[in-house]
Amino acid sequence: MALIRSPRQLTSNVGAQIMRLAVLVFTLLASSIAWAADPCTDERARDAEMATDSMKTWPALYAGFKRYRGCDDGAIAEGFAEAVVHHLASDWKSLPEAAALVQKHPSFRAFFLRHIDASADADELKKIGTLASSQCPKNLAALCSDIGKSVAQALSEAE
Repeated sequence: MALIRSPRQLTSNVGAQIMRLAVLVFTLLASSIAWAADPCTDERARDAEMATDSMKTWPALYAGFKRYRGCDDGAIAEGFAEAVVHHLASDWKSLPEAAALVQKHPSFRAFFLRHIDASADADELKKIGTLASSQCPKNLAALCSDIGKSVAQALSEAE
């Protein structure tokens, strides 16, 4: 345990604590402002639920993520999961297009991986797991590894 040996050291420690507190307050404030800026009204929820059915390309999924991320819960989240998982399972060759979006937009990467979940079709999840381990483009190994982990967790939760 380090002891404070001088008033200067004490001032330095207090200053660091104040700075950490200020960063925490700023982060919480920014999060609440972002949430308030994207509320999920009943109308937006209805629109989001209908829109997930038409999200058949990665750009469409990204646009839906940007537009409806405030509504990403319940049936809407399941619609997003169905869209992500089905698109991966039925059009694996488009993975580089998805990779470009998730590399450019870290929040979309989190969304993309989070929606490979237990609410999706188990057969499609298994197919994605196989594709991620056996047909991954070499330059996308890290993404395929993350996809594989998400699939394993989803299948484990589905049991």
